[in-house]
Amino acid sequence: MIKYKSISILVVLLIGGMTAGFSQNKKFYFPDVDWSTGWAGGFKVSTLGPGIEGIKSINPNWNARLGFSFLPFQVNRQLAVSNLNLDISAKNRLGGINLQGDFFFKPWFYFTGGLLVDLVHSKVFVTLTDTVEYGNISITPDQVGDLTARVRPGWVVAPFLGIGVGNTMPVNRKVWFNIELGAIYHGKPHFRLEANGMINPTASEENEKALRTAFKGYRFYPLFSAQVNYRIR
Repeated sequence: MIKYKSISILVVLLIGGMTAGFSQNKKFYFPDVDWSTGWAGGFKVSTLGPGIEGIKSINPNWNARLGFSFLPFQVNRQLAVSNLNLDISAKNRLGGINLQGDFFFKPWFYFTGGLLVDLVHSKVFVTLTDTVEYGNISITPDQVGDLTARVRPGWVVAPFLGIGVGNTMPVNRKVWFNIELGAIYHGKPHFRLEANGMINPTASEENEKALRTAFKGYRFYPLFSAQVNYRIR
């Protein structure tokens, strides 16, 4: 009984000593950030389109960044499939809102990572351009109908990692640059089909699942960017 009391007293003394030590000398703390300086703005060109960023230096090893990229574009093609002439029009959108941090091993080399609100989206229209003849039967493009496919990433908020060369925060100068290479994990692409006319049955849940299965390997999106940064203060 005396032995257990001695051990209990020893544990209490050790915990008390550790608590007192931490209260007198705080070993783990987040350093104060000087919000009056260490600000920069950047313009970038990337695989998500052109964009802008706001950059804040937290300390010599860490930068925080908030940015936006956006690029809409359209692709039109005519394709012949099994003697059918198809008109394919795709309205595409690249872009995202990024919140990330840079950790510098050297003033010119760093790891970067964070979260991206993924704005990538594609809407594809497929229509028949000519009348189809089957013996004495003529089927017009309006009777056949048209198909619309919408494609977007599986994850709206996606994590990303990369490495960079240069510096997002100009040091001892007003203007500096950086280049980054990495990848975004946005999950399996999501498909939604819509159709009318004779091809209306093709817009089924079974075909949507088949497309998701066929493209399930495309979960990563390459991220490459080149950026010029201007130190504000």
